[in-house]
Amino acid sequence: MAASLKSPIVQSKQIAKQISDHHTEVVVNKFEDHLFIIASQYMKMGTILQVTRDILTHDIQDNIPMFSTKVLLGKDEPITHVMAKTIVTALNPLVPVIMSLAIKDTSPDTVHSITDMIKSCL
Repeated sequence: MAASLKSPIVQSKQIAKQISDHHTEVVVNKFEDHLFIIASQYMKMGTILQVTRDILTHDIQDNIPMFSTKVLLGKDEPITHVMAKTIVTALNPLVPVIMSLAIKDTSPDTVHSITDMIKSCL
């Protein structure tokens, strides 16, 4: 009986919205040690990336968070890495992120809107 009162292992939230005339869906799954984010305008899984945090020690500033991206499955295109780093830098998570991106409109405004959608799910 006590087990049924525990919080779920995976917390999941989703949101849908029109961005630049494209139906956009975002799903965020929070695991204990990772975030799994799906952002799609094609209504399917896209390129799957792993985004990890790298800490650079700097003399002037204490620590500067930087993020490395690695395509795990799908097209390895520069714009995909740029979008993933832009989104994750804005989120600044302490855990690694697995991200699936299937985005038709890769403009900065669209990426910013998707980032806001993801933030609303965290």
